[in-house]
Amino acid sequence: MKPRVELLCAGSELLQGQLNTHLAKLGALLASQGLALSREATLPDDRSAIAGALRSALSRSDAVIVCGGLGPTFDDLTREAASDALGAELRYVPRIFSRIKARFKRLRIRLPAENKRQAYVLAGARALDNERGTAPGQLLSLPPARPGGPRRTLALLPGPYRELRPILERDVIPFLRKRYGRSSFTDHLALHLGGIPESAADEKLKGLVAKAGPGLSFTILSYPGQVDFHAYIRGDSRRSAEACLREVRHEALAAVGRFLLWEGDSPLEAEVGAALTRAKLTLAVAESCTGGMIAAKLTDIPGASSFFLGGVISYADGLKKDLLGVSPRTLARHGAVSKECCKEMAEGVRARTGAEIGLSVTGIAGPTGGTASKPVGLVYIGVARPGRKAEVHELRLSGSREFIRARAATRGLQLVLRAALRRGK
Repeated sequence: MKPRVELLCAGSELLQGQLNTHLAKLGALLASQGLALSREATLPDDRSAIAGALRSALSRSDAVIVCGGLGPTFDDLTREAASDALGAELRYVPRIFSRIKARFKRLRIRLPAENKRQAYVLAGARALDNERGTAPGQLLSLPPARPGGPRRTLALLPGPYRELRPILERDVIPFLRKRYGRSSFTDHLALHLGGIPESAADEKLKGLVAKAGPGLSFTILSYPGQVDFHAYIRGDSRRSAEACLREVRHEALAAVGRFLLWEGDSPLEAEVGAALTRAKLTLAVAESCTGGMIAAKLTDIPGASSFFLGGVISYADGLKKDLLGVSPRTLARHGAVSKECCKEMAEGVRARTGAEIGLSVTGIAGPTGGTASKPVGLVYIGVARPGRKAEVHELRLSGSREFIRARAATRGLQLVLRAALRRGK
């Protein structure tokens, strides 16, 4: 029987406008391991509210994962709330505090007394080392909620995703798989699409999605400029799960065709880096309206210096002329937001850096600055390569300034990925 897994996210900021991205990321990660979420709740930084939610979750679910509230400050209350909910004592673990002190000493930062709170662990829980922060996770095995049922699991994890994911993958998921998933095998398909809206992708895939059942489920997620399609397969044997995955993949690829960008769980920027490396290509960027967003994404990838040479944030027209070689005549006749300027930006950054590919972005992100002929959301993206005429793509986007910039950055990376894949074949 499939285990019931519940996610609780603690943090008042998540109820006051800050975007909670944990649900999508953790939901996909857990589902790929046959541990799909059955419920999720976002909670304020309130001790009694967290304790009450924990009692309810543990009464109906096999495993409960709590994210957040393990920090050192006054509003980090998950430890105390879990102690209230379970009637379990919090015990000081000197080894944990020694690790925290060593981390602060290494960073040459004074250790506030409040950090000692992070060294308290629920009686009976296993502390889970946090290699990227000071808040350790905790893993606790609990008696069944009903006679004859499975033992329950409570996992407390730090809030930042970069800290919690390694703990989840290293400690929590293997524990849950061993406890609840020994009699089944899972597989996961992830397809990433570009140049197609979510509704159109849904229409193309609806025949496949109609086949969903107890051992097969699907999700489709939309991001600025990208649509992700996931299939989760659960079988009685490794062979049956793999056979089902092959059939699903064949049908999905036939449905989405040319809109497929890549497969797998790596983010777009990592896939771009891998494709450039395979094709032995280097990249430089010239960004205007995206303000360095593309360069930031690329330099998030370890070892990016092997394929990414750098870039220019040419927001002012003067920098477009002086640093990228855009012709004053082009700017006077066509303006900075034009395919002509975009083309010269891409060619200029490629020539000045010696990169094989030059990528440029210029546009009007809004909310002001648009005109009847050049409205807010007009974006041009250029790709320059040796021996070829530079390509310029026009986008007509809508939405907030943040959305327009994010979608332009995503589309730019997608165009580089396509160029690198063509070269790599």
